[in-house]
This record gives sequence, structure tokens and C-alpha cells, in this order.
Amino acid sequence: MMKLNVALMLLAVWFAPMVMAQDEAHKECLQISSLTGDYFAQRLDGKTKAEMQQATPSEFKHTAFLRKIELAINLAFTFPESQSEEQIEKAVYENCLEHRDN
Repeated sequence: MMKLNVALMLLAVWFAPMVMAQDEAHKECLQISSLTGDYFAQRLDGKTKAEMQQATPSEFKHTAFLRKIELAINLAFTFPESQSEEQIEKAVYENCLEHRDN
């Protein structure tokens, strides 16, 4: 029983970084897809790319989050307006996860 506990602990320590990395990838892709869906909805409401970029709060300037915002805005303008916000979010999420693994 002691050997089994030690083996399980070693496996947990060995796999923990991989699980945490996958969780971070999941969170980042979820954030990007959600932002993209929000910007897509704003696009459908008539907002331009420039208006969305100008509405970005200045405290995000020069941050990694700003790059995600810019990516999401650009992605929102690549999809046809015939798609739904949910379809956009799903496509962006799946594509993000696929490319994070490579």
C-alpha cells in the first residue's frame, strides 16, 4: 500500500505541470473566444473595428491582455455575419486549443 501511495504521489508531481499548462491553455482560449464573441456581437450592432479599438481602456495599453483584445477584435471581423455568436466562440475556442498544442 505504501508503494502505491508513493507511486501515485510521484505521478501527481510529474503530471501536475502538464495539467496546469493545459488548464492555462483552456482558460486563455476560453477568454479569447469569449472576447471574440462579444466583439462579433458589437460588429453586428454596427460598431467598426476602430470604434472597438478606441473603446479599449487605456490601462490595458502595453499588456498581454491588450494583445488578446486586438486578436479578438480582428477575429470578430473575419467571420461572416451569417454565423451566430455561439458558432464564432466555438470555432475560435477549438482553433485556439488546436494551435496551443502545436
